[in-house]
Amino acid sequence: MGLNSLFFLIQEGFQNIRRNGLMSLAALGTVSIAMTVLGGSLWMANRVHEMALVQPQKFNEIDAFLGAEAGRPIAIALQRRLQTLPTVRRVTLITKEFAWAQLQAEEPKLTDSMPENPLMDKVEIEAADVGAVGVLAHTLRDRSQFPEIKQVNDANETARTYVEFARIVKIIGGAVCTGLFVATLFIVQNTIRLTVFARRREIRIMQLVGATAGFIRFPLLLEGLFHGVVGAVIASGLVLLGANRLVEMLNQIHSPLLPDVPTQLGPIQVLVGLMCIGSVVGLFGSYLSMRRFLKQV
Repeated sequence: MGLNSLFFLIQEGFQNIRRNGLMSLAALGTVSIAMTVLGGSLWMANRVHEMALVQPQKFNEIDAFLGAEAGRPIAIALQRRLQTLPTVRRVTLITKEFAWAQLQAEEPKLTDSMPENPLMDKVEIEAADVGAVGVLAHTLRDRSQFPEIKQVNDANETARTYVEFARIVKIIGGAVCTGLFVATLFIVQNTIRLTVFARRREIRIMQLVGATAGFIRFPLLLEGLFHGVVGAVIASGLVLLGANRLVEMLNQIHSPLLPDVPTQLGPIQVLVGLMCIGSVVGLFGSYLSMRRFLKQV
């Protein structure tokens, strides 16, 4: 195909869109609605997965309490030793004096009834990964390795529950979005098939004068690409508008289950992502709708 033929086919594709304005508008509206549903579902699935993924990070801390006989030098040495472990991100020593002062400030009535400070030195350990919490807690409970530690508190079971929940959310979200993608492709395919059917006489005439299938197909593929990309741009605006509105509503709900988790999907990512999906859907939908139809015209 020469350069002049390519320019002619591109011009012919846009002229077909203008000549069949009502049909093109209907196709564009259908594609925009389908892409909005798909884009909104992808955005929601991503946000739910992001929030579910953050929840286990709240449970990657372990509290290790030292015995009353352990002096301050032993506590400091334990802190330094724990900091060298590869599964540990940060270790903080909370002395019993500091914890007692906090308790006195928060619960003065309770501390006034106590003759002395009953608290123990505590080491707060933040695991490098939530998956390492269980193994790390088991190691700290080993008296042969850490005889100075008397009690270990961790939330390993809760963390594992949230990790499993995040995995299920990812699987379900992926399955739903895949189904919506297939449904969107089916809708676009049938919409473009209607536009092809409306021009069946025009296509038949082109075949009779010797036009090849590729020569006929290219402008129609270009139309499908146009509908997919422009529909994706419109859908991006609607998705971002709805997402901003939803975020404003959720910000008014103060709940620990709705943490302030910044999303990785900004306006540019949403726009580019939907445009890529729209171009694929438009081209592939056009190809599928014409492959069988060109043989019948």
